[in-house]
Amino acid sequence: MITSLNVDDQHRLVEAILRIDGMSVRRGREVHLAALERDLGHRLPFEHHDQDKLDVWALVDVLLNYPGAAQALVRNLERFYKGSLSVAALRDLVRELVPEPWLGQEERRELHQLITALERVDPGLTHLSRFPMLYRRAVGPAWPLLDREMRSLHDVVALLEELPSGRDGVPPLLVFVDDLAQYAAPSTAPAIREWVRRQAAVQGLDGVLFQRRHVQVEARARPEPSETYLIIACTPDALEPDRYLVTAWLQVDREPGSTLQCSDEALPLSRIPELLERLLTADSSVVGRRTPDLTVEFVLPRGLLDHPVEDSKIKIAGFEHRIGIKYPVVVRSLDRMRLAAVHHDWRHKWTALRENALDAPVCLVTRRGEYDQEELFSKLSESPAVLALAFPPWAGSEEPDEHWVGLVSGAPVIAWCRVGRDPARFAREVKDLLASDLMKLPRRTMELRRQALTAGAEEAAPDHLGLHLTLVFDDADRIPEPYVRLRPPA
Repeated sequence: MITSLNVDDQHRLVEAILRIDGMSVRRGREVHLAALERDLGHRLPFEHHDQDKLDVWALVDVLLNYPGAAQALVRNLERFYKGSLSVAALRDLVRELVPEPWLGQEERRELHQLITALERVDPGLTHLSRFPMLYRRAVGPAWPLLDREMRSLHDVVALLEELPSGRDGVPPLLVFVDDLAQYAAPSTAPAIREWVRRQAAVQGLDGVLFQRRHVQVEARARPEPSETYLIIACTPDALEPDRYLVTAWLQVDREPGSTLQCSDEALPLSRIPELLERLLTADSSVVGRRTPDLTVEFVLPRGLLDHPVEDSKIKIAGFEHRIGIKYPVVVRSLDRMRLAAVHHDWRHKWTALRENALDAPVCLVTRRGEYDQEELFSKLSESPAVLALAFPPWAGSEEPDEHWVGLVSGAPVIAWCRVGRDPARFAREVKDLLASDLMKLPRRTMELRRQALTAGAEEAAPDHLGLHLTLVFDDADRIPEPYVRLRPPA
């Protein structure tokens, strides 16, 4: 909440409201709240309490969360109780404590009515799912993404109206609504754009807004983002270590992700394919994504890194198949995301890999114990961003092994065979896999998994590397915000 008061000032508002006859009892408050909602053009998320003082305290919380709501309540009460001294006292207190919003009453009501119309034609709230992306565009990097629950676009609009203008003088709300018009249905988009045009004219921002749109048009004229990511994060449950709290989000390039799933119920691993199938076949944001390419990323704790997530099966129109032959599937380390001390090395190595993807050095380890752990760490610290291992991690052990040393060193790409491999054979196979542009390694790994099922009988044997390869491909430019320490505004 941007408009906030200390406890004493909030008590003053509560007491002033309770002194008004029609607001001192719940039935009267319900009547005036209904009138206030009609005046604002949208519902208010207000939950009643049995005690009058607690009920009014909750009402004041809501009034402070929605710009113009406190002033609108005073106007309604003045019309209803003409000449009332207690209403006049509330009016003076609101003027003292609650800043005047920059939008006028009629302009705000019209905007909320447009939002209501937009939500009617989009009952699935896919516009709300785009909130993180549009919010970040509107407020810029200085404001962190907020964790306040957004139940409707009315909540988003109320929040943004209270944020100060950016460097170019354009209020974030105006930027947000202007961007929202791009995604609105044809029946509502023109009216939303007209509302933005009028507000920009009133604020003297026509030229700034036109320039911003021109930049956006140029950006859209360039090729569409090359990749979309469906990210599934599994966090061990504190009470049941064999169950996981699962969060899923969709991300386009490096734009902020849109949350698709965030469950408080801890799930066993056996339920993950069911969630994947729902997201990949029924979620409108995934199915209706802007680009056909999709990479599936699993953010996993150390104990799950060796789990064959690419073998998870989904069913489409009665046909069941592994996701690893349909999409590039990679693994990311949850522990490393939480370990801020290694993020500098991780980012440095990722940048080096991105800039030298055609000729990046690779550290190949074909036998467990081939290097002392400090020796391996030193070797990886010198330059290699890619670590290839012919053997799996130690199962069920918290002791450091070669795989863990690779993660702590910051190596963004680690590949290994889950069942162990003949050293000479693994060296030959992995050399072929890593022979060209390493930034395309997830897609080549998908092709290798397909080859395991489509090659000739000899090559398609059960021990084909494509059936047993885990690929950690950890993009340090896309660390989810909960795992990034907040930086001061630029």
